[in-house]
Amino acid sequence: MDAPGFQAGEEQFKVHAEAEETDPSRAGRAVLVVARDAGAWAPLVQCLGGRGIASEPVADAASVLARLERGPARAVVTDARLPDGDGIDLLATVRRRWPGVRRVLASDARDPGVLARAVNRAGIDFFLARPWEAAGLDELASLLAERPASAPAPAPRGDARFPEIIGSSSEMRELLELVAKVAETDSTALVTGETGTGKELVGRAIHRASRRRDRVFCAVNSAAFPETLLESELFGHRRGAFTGASQNKKGLFEHAHRGTVFLDEVAEMPLSMQAKLLRFLQTGEIRPVGDESVRRVDVRLVTATNKDLEREVEAGRFREDLYYRLAVIPIHVPALRERREDIPELCAHFLGHVGARAGKSLEGIDDDAMQLLMEHAWPGNVRELENVIERGVALCRGSRIGLDDLPRRLCERPTGAPTEGVQSLPSLEKRHILETLDRVGWNRKRAAALLQISTTTLWRRLKEFGFDRDAARERAAAAGAGLEPAGDPRAHVNG
Repeated sequence: MDAPGFQAGEEQFKVHAEAEETDPSRAGRAVLVVARDAGAWAPLVQCLGGRGIASEPVADAASVLARLERGPARAVVTDARLPDGDGIDLLATVRRRWPGVRRVLASDARDPGVLARAVNRAGIDFFLARPWEAAGLDELASLLAERPASAPAPAPRGDARFPEIIGSSSEMRELLELVAKVAETDSTALVTGETGTGKELVGRAIHRASRRRDRVFCAVNSAAFPETLLESELFGHRRGAFTGASQNKKGLFEHAHRGTVFLDEVAEMPLSMQAKLLRFLQTGEIRPVGDESVRRVDVRLVTATNKDLEREVEAGRFREDLYYRLAVIPIHVPALRERREDIPELCAHFLGHVGARAGKSLEGIDDDAMQLLMEHAWPGNVRELENVIERGVALCRGSRIGLDDLPRRLCERPTGAPTEGVQSLPSLEKRHILETLDRVGWNRKRAAALLQISTTTLWRRLKEFGFDRDAARERAAAAGAGLEPAGDPRAHVNG
């Protein structure tokens, strides 16, 4: 006897299948759902039905292929594991024989290896993470409603508003939503993140989405100039102001009037120069080197750094008043290791760009090589990944990049020194912070004082560890009641 959930699921499928049969305009446009347990798919079926998209249950891989032989479908949605084979192999076959049919894989969100294989081998159009989330179901329904299945569509990449930023992970979606909001304002923004994460791309995205998009965007690296030349670069100079100043020169702020200036590595700016930048932010006026007159300019300033400016302020290396002027809207760009599910998408992007420059057209990256890329720590972030792909394209003699085309440092695990019981510095930091929070009953102010960091920095660290506000409140409430929350107290921490 079938379980109630299965019967309910079958009823959902039946309703939508009947709608398909009675509406000729929807004929052949059903979504084929490989469903061993129809009840488990009910949320998806209901969401699709709400958009007028019919669903059709199929028992296994062989049934999907037989059904597509009989006529077209809008999409195939499947698990990674099927009764008669592998779901990714099924989607790869669908891609080869029916390229106009959308391919959707449903699997555990914590399994990046499955996602890598699905993107690399089957070119999936969407990854539906379990457990189901309303946002993911809605996004899939919107994708499937876009165009007929007969019109092939490329796999979605990131946000259409910001095509230069690649990534569809939840971390990147959250980042781009913030970028879109920031672009609507003229407030200063501080972009933080490790080297190679793409901070300048974020700055350019803010400019291109803003009302200043038709004006100048200037990017300058604060660390690339000695103090005197940096002042001249930003504010300009008069002829004869210093040795080598043979003529008057406009600074970047004046050149970018009504546009945007992106100031990278702002933490490297000398204190004396910080004071001059602060004055500009307070008054909107600049004074070229060697000139006694001032000029008003209208410039939106976006700054970036790979350092923790709050720690720089505490150490006396950065002005506190300037920090608050710059960090009106802080934007943190996640490290690549924090958004590994974006790696296949980034690889596909770099393969296309690098391959076009090199005059080579590769099919992709083989499974073993992709698995290695997914597991690597990427200390150099996206920039390092791009370099690895460029090397792979240059060395590859087949149709797909393999392990032999990757740098040896990626392929070899460190040997020689015993590693048992040795923890990485980030792991030790996380353990120390969590133990301190446990010791003070998850009072973040007390913990921050003991750790000698600000509460803002502490909260940023908790977010990096995978804590959201609900998880932090639950932990604090449990500590206050003298109880442990259900399950592992660090169950909300990723890694």
